[in-house]
Amino acid sequence: MAASYLLSINNQEEGIDMKFNSFAIMIGCTTLLSGCLLQDDESQIRVTHASSDAPPVAIALNDAVVDGLESVDYQVGSSLINLESGTYSVAVDALLPGDEQSRVIEVNLDFAPEMQYDIIALNNAANIEPVVLSREDIAPGSEEIRLDVLHGHPDVGAVDIYLTTAESLDDASPAISGLDFKQDSDDLPVTLPAETYRIRVTLSGDPNVVFDSGELALSGGSDLMITAVPNVDAGAVSPVNLLVVDGEASQVFRHVDEQAIVRVVHAVSDATGTPVDVLASGSAVEGLTNIGFGEFRSQALTPESYDLSVVDTATQSVELFAAPDTSFDAGTATSIYAVGKLTDMSIEPLVIAEDLRPVALYGKVRVVHASPTAGELGVVDVHASTDGMFSEATVILDNVDFKDTATLNVPAGTYSLAVIFDGDTTFIPAVEAMVTIDAGRVYSVVATDDFTGLLLNVDNMLP
Repeated sequence: MAASYLLSINNQEEGIDMKFNSFAIMIGCTTLLSGCLLQDDESQIRVTHASSDAPPVAIALNDAVVDGLESVDYQVGSSLINLESGTYSVAVDALLPGDEQSRVIEVNLDFAPEMQYDIIALNNAANIEPVVLSREDIAPGSEEIRLDVLHGHPDVGAVDIYLTTAESLDDASPAISGLDFKQDSDDLPVTLPAETYRIRVTLSGDPNVVFDSGELALSGGSDLMITAVPNVDAGAVSPVNLLVVDGEASQVFRHVDEQAIVRVVHAVSDATGTPVDVLASGSAVEGLTNIGFGEFRSQALTPESYDLSVVDTATQSVELFAAPDTSFDAGTATSIYAVGKLTDMSIEPLVIAEDLRPVALYGKVRVVHASPTAGELGVVDVHASTDGMFSEATVILDNVDFKDTATLNVPAGTYSLAVIFDGDTTFIPAVEAMVTIDAGRVYSVVATDDFTGLLLNVDNMLP
C-alpha cells in the first residue's frame, strides 16, 4: 500500500495543501432536541476524553455521530447534551491515520428523566473503558457550587483532596478522602458555598502535595465535573492535571508551578561552524548555549514573557535574530527554529507550538521546511513511500513553501521520505531519508540546506 494511504494530518499550518481530511472540535451547547433547558422527559449527558495516550475520538449515539463531537481530543469534555430519556447505544470510535476508525467503546446505557450523566473515557488506550457518573439535574443556588470529582489516573493510588486555602495542611482535613481510581464515591457530588478554594491533592494518608491549583474563585451557580487526569504536558511537575467541565465548556487546571518547555533548533546549514547561544534580556539561558547545527536543545522555563535573542557563542556580539516579548504558557512546548542563511544575514526565528502528547496507536511526525535555497527555487511536495518508489500517489503534503510546517499521524513502520519539487514529473528527490516510526513516539523531520539528508529528532520517549 502506498504511504499516502497510511498517513493523516493531525494539524495543519497556513500555506500547505493537505491530502487528508482534518477535523475540528466544537465545544458549546450541543443539543439533540430543543436546546439547553431540560424538559420532564429529557436527560442530559456529557462526554469527556480522559485517556492520555488514546487518539482523538468520535462519539456516536445509536450509531449516529453527535454534531460537534466528530473529533474529541484528550483533556476535552463536551457540553451537556439534551436528549429524550431512554436506552441508547453509546459508542466511542478512535480516529486513526488514513481516515480509519476503530471502535474502542460500545455500551448500552439507560438515561432516566431529569438526570445528568457524565460518560468519561479513561484508562490507557490498551484498556480504555467508560465510567458513568450520574446525578440529579438540580442546579446549585446562586451562592453555591456543586462539585463532582473522579480520580482518572490509572497509575496513581487512592488520593485525598483538600479545598482549604490555609497555607499548611497540618491541621486540615480532606474534603474527600481515599478516592480510588475510577471510583464513583457515595459522598459525591457535594454542594459547597461559592467562595475561594485551593484544590490540593495528596496520596491518601500522605502529607506531601502532588497537585496544587493555587487559589480559585469559584462563582455561584457553578455545576462542575472535575476529573484528575494524567499530566502528559510539557513541563510537568505534577502527575495530574484537573480537567474541569461545566455545562458548556472544558478547562484544564495545572499545578501552580507547572513549567513551559522551550526548544531551540539550529537549522542554518551555512553556519555549521557557528554554534549559538540564547539570551534572555541579554543574559545566557542555562541549557540553551553552544547549540550547533542540527541540534535540538530543550529547556524548562518559568511560564512568562521573555525578550529573547540568539547570538554567536564565540563572542556573543553578533545578534543573529531577536524575538522580543515572546510568551510561553504553562504546560506548553514551543520550538524556536533558527532558519535562513548566515551569508546574507537573513537568519530569523520560526516559532512552532508543539504537540508532544504520545498516542499509543501511531506515531506523530512534525515536518518542517527550513531550506531557504529550496524556497527560492519554488514550492515542494513531501512524499512518503514504503518501497522507496515515488509518484503522484505518494504525495502527502502539496505546495510546501519555506517555513511551512505540519504534523502527520503515521502508523508504525519504516518509510522513505522525500522532498521533490512540485511539478517534477520525474519524481527525483532533492533530498530523501529512511525513517522508522514507532507508535507512541513523536518525531521532527526537518529539511535544511544540507541536501545530504533530513534532520530527524525523537521528540519524546516511549510511554
